Amino acid sequence: MDKTLFETRAITFFHDRKFVFFDELQGGGTLKKMTNAQYAGLLAVGALVGVGAFMINRANIVDSEVKTELVKLGTLCDLIGINVFSGSVGLVLFVYADDLTDEEAIGKSHLIRGRLPSFKKFATRIGWKKMPVTANVFFVFSNSGKAFQFRASAQEHCKHFAMFNKLWVLPWGIDLNAKSVWAYRGLPFHHFRPSEVEATLFS
Repeated sequence: MDKTLFETRAITFFHDRKFVFFDELQGGGTLKKMTNAQYAGLLAVGALVGVGAFMINRANIVDSEVKTELVKLGTLCDLIGINVFSGSVGLVLFVYADDLTDEEAIGKSHLIRGRLPSFKKFATRIGWKKMPVTANVFFVFSNSGKAFQFRASAQEHCKHFAMFNKLWVLPWGIDLNAKSVWAYRGLPFHHFRPSEVEATLFS
């Protein structure tokens, strides 16, 4: 599968989940933001569980500020999408990884983790905590040997997850040659089903 077809199918999958990609924002596209009705629903749920409306604060998201942060993050990946629709910040990052050593892949994950705090300002606050910023990082391989090596030796070390800090890097793998997609192990629960991603990319 060539790069253009792969990226077209990947973008299609995430468009269906309300992600917008950086190139689209640069071309005049806009973020899909939380609607007033959705915010009212969040306030209603908060009231049911004893969280007052004054404790739920929707972020004021300015597209130009988001683009500025995506430019910085984009130096670490080849394709980047963002979702702020639900109040949390979801990022999907694609890294073409055939030329990366295990150490370089792990180091890149550390650098991505270091960029995530700047996205906190785009997340909704509930009480004294902001909702999570999650970067699902897809390491993409055309070489099945490299893909296997990454899965066996590096993937687990690319994961950054602590329940209470809400800044998460979750590493995935994609083997273009074997037409396979695999997720990270353990918590948090997968935001996307590997089988659905695989079916969209390779059907």
